[in-house]
Parts: sequence; structure tokens; C-alpha cells
Amino acid sequence: MSSERHLHPVAMLIGAIGTLRRWISGLVLPGIVLLMSQGFSLRTVVLFLVAVIVAGSLAALWGFLSWRATTYAVTGNSFRLRHGVFQKSERTIPLDHVQSVDTVQGVIQRLFGVVEVRIETAGGGSSEPDASLSALDLTAAQALRRELEGSREARTEVTTGPTVLRRLSTRDLLVAGATSGQIGVAFSIIAVGSQFFDDFLSDAFIRRLIETLAPNWLMVLLILVPAGLLLAWLLAIAGTVLAYTGFTLSREGDFLYIKRGLLERREATIPLARIQAVRISEGMLRQPFGLAAVRVESAGYGEDAGVSTMLFPLLPHEEVQEFLAAATPEFAVNPALRPLPRRALGRYIFRAVSGYLILALAAAVAWFLVFGSVLGLLAFLLVPPSALYGWLSYRDAGWALEEDRLVVRYRSLGRKTAIAPRRRLQSREVVRTPFQRRVRLATFLAEVASGSGGSALRVTDLDAGAAERLAGELGPRARLERV
Repeated sequence: MSSERHLHPVAMLIGAIGTLRRWISGLVLPGIVLLMSQGFSLRTVVLFLVAVIVAGSLAALWGFLSWRATTYAVTGNSFRLRHGVFQKSERTIPLDHVQSVDTVQGVIQRLFGVVEVRIETAGGGSSEPDASLSALDLTAAQALRRELEGSREARTEVTTGPTVLRRLSTRDLLVAGATSGQIGVAFSIIAVGSQFFDDFLSDAFIRRLIETLAPNWLMVLLILVPAGLLLAWLLAIAGTVLAYTGFTLSREGDFLYIKRGLLERREATIPLARIQAVRISEGMLRQPFGLAAVRVESAGYGEDAGVSTMLFPLLPHEEVQEFLAAATPEFAVNPALRPLPRRALGRYIFRAVSGYLILALAAAVAWFLVFGSVLGLLAFLLVPPSALYGWLSYRDAGWALEEDRLVVRYRSLGRKTAIAPRRRLQSREVVRTPFQRRVRLATFLAEVASGSGGSALRVTDLDAGAAERLAGELGPRARLERV
């Protein structure tokens, strides 16, 4: 039983900054409007500065009162957190419900050598942690972690700390960014930025710009598209560097620890007992070079509802099994996969091509109506690549049941392999549409617990008899559903 403990005094500063951040929209914007309306007179400037000083003083006072009112303790079989200045609140978490104890070190925490501790429970699923301690020194944070994790598994052996399994080198970090496939996300950022500039550019200026560039639209397109791709690629690299700098995976007993981040350093805990499935992702830019990333699906874990957590962002594909054997031995299996029957190939190609044909036809018609040209028919040149994607999806799909572990492989742009032990499967089912029944095919679907929902392991268009046998081998909860 431990006594009531306070946060590190830096929590006062963090609380004050948080309070100011909440007030800023209500203070700064009206203040700027006031300054502009009054012509920046000396009296107005002084009043504005006085308001800022008063707000800062009140925020500092609130930070001190919040720090004094916040205490935590590990007593008996529970963690207790008390907080609240005027309205007192107490949160009690049974220790056997503690899912993970993660630490985050933002810019302010790094300046003062403290960390934020976030406690997640097994019944999580919210984007916010169940309990958060904004500032603890490193010694106090490690002591709290030992108390919380030690309650779940008695430590009979003296340990020297987590064993480092793998670190991401600077070279691999840059390669991970260059091959991350996050260009689409970067394009979204560019689109938002262009909307921002649109608000500051007049309609007349935009109209004159379009009239100037329209006669040379092809040349402009040939310049802007590569430039946009290059900018999006650089943004994707920058995002990966910010997120994964210093990525280190360690293991101690039945816990994995992940440290990462450039500006904001994060340390996450993954209990091995909570891992439901492992996914090996080979992106389209990585597969030709034999590179992969490994993610884990975990029940009720993580700040993103516990759906998926990056276990390691980049490693050679031939080293994946050795890596899994050291990090998550239960998932270290690499059987020969059973391919899909030949009669499923047509369905894969049809699904890949049919949707794109509709889009290409719509694009061609729209181009003709707007520009009076048949150049829109060039969109149909991408039909063969989409058919090739369908063939690749068929070729890469497969499944196996090895030592009570289900392994499925599929393609979603990149190639992915999912591994889940039989005991982790929450449901199993076989689905057959009327079109599948005509060619004796079926879709097998299994789910593992992950966050507030589930995560599916799917094999589409395998032999119907094989699907039913697989469902039967995986347990009594299998069922046949006809659509």
C-alpha cells in the first residue's frame, strides 16, 4: 500500500498552459479585433497587455490549485486518482483491469525531464486514456509502472530491465518514409493548404491566372502533377520521421515496450496476452525491395481505440519470422499457403476492372461535355493496370491452418499477411453469394477482438468445400450463412 502522491511541480505549468490554450480563442481574437478597430492606440495596447497578464496569472493560479488537488496512489488491488479544484472527483481502477501504462514526453516535458503517464484499461476503446498523470519524473513513472504491471504477474526473478529487440536506424527511417505509401494523406494536407490560400486570393486574381495558364494546360499539368507528387512524397517522409524517429522495441517478460517520436517522445506498453493478431504489410513500394512492416491487433489497447499498433515500421521480409520469434513467439509461423482455385481468377479481375470502367466512362463523358474533346477516352488506358491488380490479388491470396494458427494472405494495394491463433478467434463464418454458389466458391471470415469492435481475417473466393472444412476445424461457433 502506497501513500498519496502528488504530480511533479511541472504539472502546474502544464495545467496553466492547457488553461490558456482553452481561453485563447476567447481572448486573443477579440483582442486583435479591438486593437485593429481602435487603431492600436496606447490605451488599447495597455488594456490588451493587462488582460493578457491577468489571464496568465489566473491560469497560473488554476494550475497550482489543480496540482495541489491531484493525487494518486496504488492501494491494495487498485489504482486511485483524485483531482478537481471545486468539484472533487475520484477514479478507482482495479489493477487486474490495467491494460497498459504508456508514457508521452512532449516538448515541455522534455525540457524539464518529466513524462506524462497514460493508463489504459482492458475495457478501453476511447480515444482518451482512462487515467492520465500529466507530469511525473522518470523515477516516479518507472516505479508506478512496476507497481501496476507487477500486480498482474509476480516477478520472482531479478531483471535488469527490458531487452532491446530491434532499433530503427536512420537509414531505415528514411527508407520507411520514402516507401510508406502515405502520399494520399499528404495530398489531403496539400488540398487543405490550397483551400487556406484560396481564402486570401481574390476571385479576379484566380480568374486571370486560369486565363493565362489555360492555353498551355498540358504543359502546366506536366509540371504541376510531378511537383505535387514530389511535395506529397516529401511530406510523407517528414511525417514518418516525426512519428518514428528513435523507434525501439524492447521486451521484458510478457510485456513489449515501444519508444518512438522526434518532437513528442512516446513509450507504449503492449502486454503479450492482449495481442489478438499480427499483420505483416508489404506496401506496393516496399514489396519489390523485400521490405515489410509489422502491426499487432490488440484488444482494448492504444490511444486509437486499440485497433492496430505498429510493432516495427520497416524490416526485411526474410527477417520477419526471426523478429516474431523474439517479440511474439505465439505468432511466429510461416506455412506454405494454399492457393485459390483457378475458377476464382475471373471474379478477382472482374471486381478490379468493373468499378474502374464505370469511373473511366464517367470521366470520358464529362471531359467531352466540358471540353468537347475525346481525350477523356485516355482514362481507359488504366483498365489493363486494374486488371493486372486483380490478377495480383488472386495470385497473392491464400490461407493455411498451422498448429492451431490461422494464416491468411490478401492484397489491398499492398500485400498483407494476417496471423491469429485459433483461441483468439471470436467468430467464424462462411458466406456464399448466389454468384459464388454457381462456381462452388465461398468467402471465409473470422474475427478477433480489437478495440471496441473487431478485426476481420478474410479469404475471398476459396473453394466452398475447403471453406466449410476450415470453419469446422476452427471451432463449434462456425456457421454457414447464405446471402
